[in-house]
Amino acid sequence: MRTIQEEQEFADEGGQSEVGSASARRSEIELAECRTEAPLIGTLTKPPSWSARGSFKEMIMKTKTIISRSMEPMDPLHSLDLKLWPLFKYHIKDWIFIVVLIVVEVVCLVVHPYRKYVGEQMFVTGKLRYPLKANTVPTAVVPVIGLVIPFIFILAHYIWKRNVHDFHHAVLGLFTAVLLTAAITDAVKDGLGQPRPDFYNRCFGSFDSIPMFDATGNVKCSGDAATMREAYKSFPSGHTSWSFAGMGYLSMYLAGKLSICDRQGHSWKVLPVILPLLGAVFVGVSRIDDYWHHWTDVFAGAILGLGMAYFCYHQHFPSLFDELASRPYAHMESWHNLLAPVRLSTETSDDWPPDSTSTPYDLERDHNIEIPQPGREE
Repeated sequence: MRTIQEEQEFADEGGQSEVGSASARRSEIELAECRTEAPLIGTLTKPPSWSARGSFKEMIMKTKTIISRSMEPMDPLHSLDLKLWPLFKYHIKDWIFIVVLIVVEVVCLVVHPYRKYVGEQMFVTGKLRYPLKANTVPTAVVPVIGLVIPFIFILAHYIWKRNVHDFHHAVLGLFTAVLLTAAITDAVKDGLGQPRPDFYNRCFGSFDSIPMFDATGNVKCSGDAATMREAYKSFPSGHTSWSFAGMGYLSMYLAGKLSICDRQGHSWKVLPVILPLLGAVFVGVSRIDDYWHHWTDVFAGAILGLGMAYFCYHQHFPSLFDELASRPYAHMESWHNLLAPVRLSTETSDDWPPDSTSTPYDLERDHNIEIPQPGREE
């Protein structure tokens, strides 16, 4: 027979057990709801589980393992279809801007340049009396140098890595750099109307021709319309600006992919990075040798092209001195969902929770970890 005191202790233990069971069931339900509200990108076969006392870096590494296991191989064309279209829609305004730049460039090519005053005294120094020569680098080759060759390298990197984000951002940056350079170059050409070094031969036909001037002292040219249209387009050099925009962008792209500033001292990486720039330099020098441009025209074109390449490249990629220089910035909102399971943690520490504006790029850099990104194969 139990005493009254023993009966009371037994009742208390039973009540505590029931309360504990109810609390455990309630915790399981809440955890299931949290997992439903914060799913990972991709199909996860098993919800993540870890100790609430683990460090932030350990939780990220476990998240990475789960994501990596859930990413099954996919047909490349199907993968491109699924991921490139959302990126295109997200950057639709940027692509519209590309179309606007194309229209502006066409208009600049159609418009007649301003005909700057050219008096008799301007021929005395001989700066405008050089022979009329053919182009060493034909005009039709310039888009190939500025756009096609860099695009081939970017496409090759995509075929190798299958990184749709990198491919999209690299192509968008390339087109922006080259077309913005082209529009600015031709707008300045049309606005200034600077005569070329071979202006005398274009205007009068040959060195033996007698120059003609009007009442104001300006030249009266006898050359055909197409020849005279080009005669007033010296500054800046379009061949040079296009070449330095495309080749400069390609050099920075290769430098980022090779991690040229990784503090490892691999000098061989300099060669593939410098080769595109040497090609652009050759184009610029040929413009001076052909007497189509003054050296100042070529210098200005090179500065303009390199400046646009630098600016547009760093809209999509970090600094070449950054530890993550080979990866594009994370623009997509969905990338934040990669860390969704980490939000289940109840850990309170200095590095948790992360700032709401943090991107995977920031977390990789600040915590020395690598987070898998959709569309990227390592």
